[in-house]
Amino acid sequence: MEQQELSEKIKRLPHDSVAEVGDFVDSLTRRDGILDRKSLHQALTNYAVQHAGTDADLDSDLETAATDHLQQNSEQ
Repeated sequence: MEQQELSEKIKRLPHDSVAEVGDFVDSLTRRDGILDRKSLHQALTNYAVQHAGTDADLDSDLETAATDHLQQNSEQ
């Protein structure tokens, strides 16, 4: 399977499933040592750039909680 085809399949997954795919990739990395640190970093960077601002981006609830936390701490 080509990377582009895999990427398209991942894009169609619900957010929870995308996280599961990430966990699976992590487990492969630990188990088989298939990806070295540099390759993993590059793959994550590519994914982040491609999906920034989409539904696959940060969980909106998490993002809201983080923003609220930062605002509360800056007021103190």
